[in-house]
Amino acid sequence: MRHHENIPETLQERVRLYVEREHLLDDDPTLVVAVSGGVDSVAMLDVLVSFGSLDLHVAHVDHGIRPKDSEADAEFVEHLAGEIGLPFHGHRADCPSIARDQGLSLEEAGRKVRRTFLRSVAKRTGANRVATGHHRNDQAETVLLRLLRGSSATGLSGIRPISEDFWIRPFLTLNRIDIEVYAQDRGLSWRRDWTNQDTSIPRNRIRNILLPILKADFGPHVPEALNRTADLLRSDDELLESIALDASKTAICARSDRKIALDGPKFFGYHVAVQRRLIRWILPKLGLDPRRIEFSLIDRILTRMEQGRGTLQVTTDLTACNTGRLVLLGVTAPVFEEHITLGVNRIPSIKANLTVEGVQRAGFPPRFSELPPYEIWFDHSALPKNLILRTTRPGDRIRPFGFSGSQKVSDILIDRKLPRLLRDEVPVLADRDEILWIIGIRSSERSRIEESATRAVRFNFEGSWRRLHDALQPFT
Repeated sequence: MRHHENIPETLQERVRLYVEREHLLDDDPTLVVAVSGGVDSVAMLDVLVSFGSLDLHVAHVDHGIRPKDSEADAEFVEHLAGEIGLPFHGHRADCPSIARDQGLSLEEAGRKVRRTFLRSVAKRTGANRVATGHHRNDQAETVLLRLLRGSSATGLSGIRPISEDFWIRPFLTLNRIDIEVYAQDRGLSWRRDWTNQDTSIPRNRIRNILLPILKADFGPHVPEALNRTADLLRSDDELLESIALDASKTAICARSDRKIALDGPKFFGYHVAVQRRLIRWILPKLGLDPRRIEFSLIDRILTRMEQGRGTLQVTTDLTACNTGRLVLLGVTAPVFEEHITLGVNRIPSIKANLTVEGVQRAGFPPRFSELPPYEIWFDHSALPKNLILRTTRPGDRIRPFGFSGSQKVSDILIDRKLPRLLRDEVPVLADRDEILWIIGIRSSERSRIEESATRAVRFNFEGSWRRLHDALQPFT
C-alpha cells in the first residue's frame, strides 16, 4: 500500500490548515472531544493528539439503544483514552425511554442527551469548545435531508465548521474514504455501529439507499456537488445574516426576555427575505428551539401580520401581534407571586428588583405628585403588612389615586393602549386581592400621604418590564 505512505502526515496537515482557516480553536488549549468509538471520531482524536498543544478530554455517551454493544463501545473509548493518557468522561442514558416520554424521535433524543452531556463536560473542565467528527459525507447527507424537507438557505448551507462559537468540526474538510484510509494506515482500531444500517432512520435511508442511487445515475461526484452547494449557500447565508442583524438594530424598538417589539413600518419596509431572517433570529431569543423553527411557521407569522391589525396564536406559548405601529412576538410570561419585605426584593422569574426602604419626614420629596412612574410612597402607618408583587389576575381592581370608585386593571391597561400580548408582563403590588400599584402605570388611592405623616415607605422598581414599557411609550 505504498501509495498511502504519506496520507497520515498529509491528512493531519490538511486538518491543521482547515482548523486555522476556520478559526476553530481559540487561545484556550482545553478541548472536549466527542468520541463515539466509530472510525470518524477515533481518527479525529488521533489527529488532534498529533497537534501536541491541546489539553484534550475524551467524552462518550452510551445511548442505551444497543445494551450490550453500547456498553462495549463505552469500555472501548474509555480504554482508548487511558492508552493515550487522556481523561475520560462517560455518561449512560436511556434514550428510547426519553424519546417515548418527550415525544421525540430516537435520533432527536440522542442528540439532546449528547449535547446536554457534552456541554456539562465542557463546563466542568473549563473548555470553551467541543469537537465532533462530522465529515463531508455527513454534510452531503444533511443537505439532501434538508432539501427533501423544504429547508431555507440556512438549512441547505448544512453543517457549519463552527456553530454557537462552541461546536467545532475539524473533519468537515475530509470525506469518509480519506478518514478510513488514514485510520487503517495508522493501525487504529474502532467500533462498528449496526444501527447505521437501520433504514427506518431518515439519515440512514439517505446514506444507504438514496445516495447510492444518485451516484449510480449521476456519477460519483454527487456528494462533492452537494458539499459545494452547501459551501456556496453558506457564504450567501452569512451575508443575509449580517444584513438581518443590521436590520434588527433599526427595527427592534423594545424587548424583554419574553417579548420583542418591532417598529411595524420599518419592519415591513425590508425585503421579505430580511423579514424572514429577522423572525428566525428573534424566535430563539424567546426560547424556541432553532431546529424546530420551520419555514412554514415563519411564513404563517408573516402572512398574518401582513393582513393588518390582529393576533395569531402561533404555538401553545408563542403569540404574534400586529397593532399597526408595532409587530410583537412573545411567549407567555411566568405567573409569579413574591412576598415583599424591607430591603432589596429580587424576583428572578421576571429579572426584577423591588427596593423597599423606610424614610423619615425630612427625606420626603417636595411633591409626591411628581414621582417617577416606577417609584411609589406609602404612609408607614397605613401600609398593609402582607404585601406581594405578582402578575395580574382576571377581575383585579384598583381604586386609582384621586378617584372615589374602583376600576378594572384590565380596563386601565386597555385605555393605555397596551397590546394584549404585553398585558401579562405587567407586575402589580397588592395587599391580598387589593391592587395598590400597577407598576409604571397607575398608583392607588392607598398611596396618598397626608400632611401629618412623619414616616413613609418608598418603593422603587427596576427590571425588564420597566425597560420594555419605557421603550414602547412612543408607540402606544
